[in-house]
Amino acid sequence: MKKKILLCLASLILIFSASYAKGNNKPIPVNVSSVFSSDFTNAKNISWVEIDGYYKVTFSELGANLHAFYTADGEFMGLASYLRSDRLPVSLQETIKEKYNGYWITDLFQFNINNTTGYFITLENADRKIMLRAEENKGWSFYGEVKKG
Repeated sequence: MKKKILLCLASLILIFSASYAKGNNKPIPVNVSSVFSSDFTNAKNISWVEIDGYYKVTFSELGANLHAFYTADGEFMGLASYLRSDRLPVSLQETIKEKYNGYWITDLFQFNINNTTGYFITLENADRKIMLRAEENKGWSFYGEVKKG
């Protein structure tokens, strides 16, 4: 179940970060919005998107821009936020420098699911755009590649 949620969250993050998500102006179910309101009482600048039965809410709280994910039943799936590369754990930074010299970071997210912290990073060079995933500090694993045209 954890891997399914992680995969779904990762997919949603990557899709949203690439700006493919489009709002459909459908109202957000009351049970979903009320759970969010009780989870994040200081949220401001709230914006909802529904994709395939899941709900992503983008908001700011205490100076941070965050993304929370909920099922249609109002179950909290996880939390994600943009991250500066210097905030990555040192071991993950070093691996990027060693193995992906010549790439630049185009997206970097930190996520929290069931008290597990992880990271998604998109790296790009002139020929390739790749996505990597790391859970905790266990190292990067290949997640996907986008062919550059």
